[in-house]
Amino acid sequence: MTALPETLLAELRAAVGQAHVLTGADDLERHSRCTLPWDSRCAAVVLPGSADEVAQVLLAAGRHGVPVWPYSTGRNWGYGATLAPEPGAIVLLLARMDRILEVNEELAYAVLEPGVTYRQLYEHLRARGSRLWIDCIDGTPHGSVIGNALDRGVGETPYGDHFGNLCGLEVALPSGDIVRTGGSGAKTWHTHKWGVGPYLEGLFSQSNLGVVTRAGIWLMPAPQAYNAFVFELTDERHFPAVIDAFRELALAGVLSAKLHMINDVVSLTLLTQCRAEGLPTDAALTGDELAALRAKYRIAPWSCGGGLYGSAAQVRLQRRLLRKALGRYGRLQFIDAPRLALLKRLIAGARARPWLRRMAESLAGTSLPVMAFTPYIYDVLRGVPTEHFVRHAYFRNRAPRPDAQVDPAADGCGLIWFAPILPMSGGEVTPYLEDCRRRFAAHGFDFYVALLHMNPRAVIALMAILYDRAAPGAAERARALHDELVTAMQAAGLQPYRAGLLTWPRLYDAAPALARLNARLKAAVDPAGVLAPGRYGVGHPDPA
Repeated sequence: MTALPETLLAELRAAVGQAHVLTGADDLERHSRCTLPWDSRCAAVVLPGSADEVAQVLLAAGRHGVPVWPYSTGRNWGYGATLAPEPGAIVLLLARMDRILEVNEELAYAVLEPGVTYRQLYEHLRARGSRLWIDCIDGTPHGSVIGNALDRGVGETPYGDHFGNLCGLEVALPSGDIVRTGGSGAKTWHTHKWGVGPYLEGLFSQSNLGVVTRAGIWLMPAPQAYNAFVFELTDERHFPAVIDAFRELALAGVLSAKLHMINDVVSLTLLTQCRAEGLPTDAALTGDELAALRAKYRIAPWSCGGGLYGSAAQVRLQRRLLRKALGRYGRLQFIDAPRLALLKRLIAGARARPWLRRMAESLAGTSLPVMAFTPYIYDVLRGVPTEHFVRHAYFRNRAPRPDAQVDPAADGCGLIWFAPILPMSGGEVTPYLEDCRRRFAAHGFDFYVALLHMNPRAVIALMAILYDRAAPGAAERARALHDELVTAMQAAGLQPYRAGLLTWPRLYDAAPALARLNARLKAAVDPAGVLAPGRYGVGHPDPA
């Protein structure tokens, strides 16, 4: 392991306090874990408590030429977590910077530090009786609100474009300067996204040009009425038509939520594990095994969840239009608060009474485990964070998945996210997914894909390569599949909406001029190339 110079360690301790510079073997191992087929060990973990301390750390590291990799809370599993890709680097963990600096009820925004988590913000708003909802992810509630937005994560509600709802950043630069984006109008710092002059906030998203130390984020006023809906597509021949129907509903303004449409493999990863089904953890499901599990849990080839928001009249109209557009293709159910309460009572009773379970499953047309997930779907679509959806990462893990404190990296799960974005057209999406399905099968992996509605014109095909880290050769096969998917994506004229460190070196294979521009910006802002070199393919070397 590469150790840091004692002079640098002394400067770091002077900047943030001795207790907040971690160099012990256990600390370094814990913060070097990830779910990717990657192995590197950082040299120190530094936890600053303010923007000034962040700036001091960057200056100190720059003087010594040691790379710094900043992370908010480090829960970005499947993309990199808190991994410093090269050994001997500093991990700058912003978890101590966890203050909620402002909640403006009138203008519906909050100002946060990067260590604020979804659960923390949700509980803060509920404690003060706020009228505002957060938009959370279906990932960990311990993830950073700001960190996810800066990586352009997607949520659930009409506010699900997280970076699109950031407004006004404070950024520590490698030079030690602390700047505020959005012009000089303090009163509109968090209400007018563009400011005046060149728009700079995008430079600090999916990049390595600065460390965001606070940001404003717009929040959603609680609607008068809210319904969740679940749609099940049982005949895959209608899949292209359903994609087109969702696009037209979104373009018409009927749907404003960020729909999540998942295939059968995704559903199974939420419901069970290979070990629980007596299946091998290191081999893809056969066609017969997949069919048997679909029948056991009574799941459809494709399922979709979304929310309807607005006045009571608007929600009634949305329901009617959804029925008209989708009713011919599958089963569509709406869930409001009274129906949810009834469902919860039915689930509780069915667990204790086999006859009631059989009756409930017959009436619902699905299994009790699937019904038991409905309350979590209802809640996440109204901004209530939960750990339940993160447990998909344990599908091929050899140990039982936990009910709480879910941490796939610590528990040895194998997970790589691959997330191309496509035009929202059935004619575009269908053949591309079929090609990816064949590639997954050829490498011996289950085809896991969730379609995330980014906007009415674009859809994310979020794929997970789930593998058994303990199985010989599994990590190598997973890496080979990932690399092949990247090649095929670029050949198809597509790009990822978000990428992990496995993809970064190839992001600009088809855009060399853009790579040169990014490199020039990096050289101007970070001439020593200290801050996360190579993150999102942005490097320091002279592009000429």
